[in-house]
Amino acid sequence: MAMVLAVVFFCILVLASAAIAFLLIRYCLRRRISSSTAGDAEASQARAVAPPPEPEPELSLPSSELRVAKEKGKEKTLLNLEPRRLTWREVEALTGGFDEAAVVGRGGSSTVYLARLRHGAPVAVKVHRWCGGERRLRAFRQELGLLRRIHHPHIVALLAYSDDHEEGGALVLEYLAGGTLADRLHGGATAPLPWAHRMRILHDVACALEHLHDASTGVVHGDVSASNVLLDGNGLSARLCDLGSSCEGFSAAVAPSRAAVGSPGYADPFFLRTGIVSKKSDVYSFGVLLLEAITGMPAAGSGSTKNLTARVLPRVKPEGVDGLVDSSLGEDYDVEEAGDVARIAVECVGAQPGLRPTMEQVRAAIAEKAARSISKADYGHHIQLSKLLEIT
Repeated sequence: MAMVLAVVFFCILVLASAAIAFLLIRYCLRRRISSSTAGDAEASQARAVAPPPEPEPELSLPSSELRVAKEKGKEKTLLNLEPRRLTWREVEALTGGFDEAAVVGRGGSSTVYLARLRHGAPVAVKVHRWCGGERRLRAFRQELGLLRRIHHPHIVALLAYSDDHEEGGALVLEYLAGGTLADRLHGGATAPLPWAHRMRILHDVACALEHLHDASTGVVHGDVSASNVLLDGNGLSARLCDLGSSCEGFSAAVAPSRAAVGSPGYADPFFLRTGIVSKKSDVYSFGVLLLEAITGMPAAGSGSTKNLTARVLPRVKPEGVDGLVDSSLGEDYDVEEAGDVARIAVECVGAQPGLRPTMEQVRAAIAEKAARSISKADYGHHIQLSKLLEIT
């Protein structure tokens, strides 16, 4: 009897141990499966909530020839792009290590390189070197700040910039294949710029200056000249560039140490006498530009030769423009428009700044007096634009 009871007890003990072991194993497996499922759920939720990773930005922006894109069959101007900030190493890469073969222009403190973005579009990289010069650094910061803030179809667009290098900075600007207005008027290597194109370009520049002078911006360009007017590849549209000499405010007193505002031949005599620059200083320079476009003569004289205003004004006031219109045009210009635009120029270069018209008045006068030519150039512009839209 005792043996039977011992066997029964042993069997019960083995079964109980097996049951306990089974329950422990089952519990552990459930914990493991539950933990794994929860982890997968959390990962799925995180993937659903978290935004997809942003691709590394790259400098891939439209060039001047692609300022318009096809959108529902209409033109779209790409102006309000936020410029990208580049490192100095990226600027070096973009210019091929500041390759001299890529240089397309030089200034007093800057060098302009022709570069290409990753998708092949050309851009102009304006590299400033201040080398400890406070005035050069100030001019760079002035131009950078204004280009980031001011957007207009006829002011050159800023695509990217670099301002973190201790000895230099760079502005990546849209590239315009037509060169400068000075090149087209005085270069001699290309066909003369047609009269209608000149009127369209003058109107574009007037629009840009009117925008700068607007009360909401209150900017004086300070260096209006044919060299600071860039043309597109067809010579049909213009952009005003080089805001490094600009001043902000209705009128500004210029310290004697500051460099003169305006290029030779364009500088306002009132400023040269008094050191006071205002919006009317730009009006004077634009008046010289009008005379330059009409006559084809350079604004500044060489050697003992007088500046354009001194040579032309004594004849324009009593006689009009007879015999003064650019001879390279032959008879292919509007005589009435030439006389009217010359009279606008005479008002712009008046000795007393207070008697000069505003740029708003000048722009309106050109739009009225040269309406036929502007309309003719606009028609050509739209034909070229239609061709561009067909291939974009």
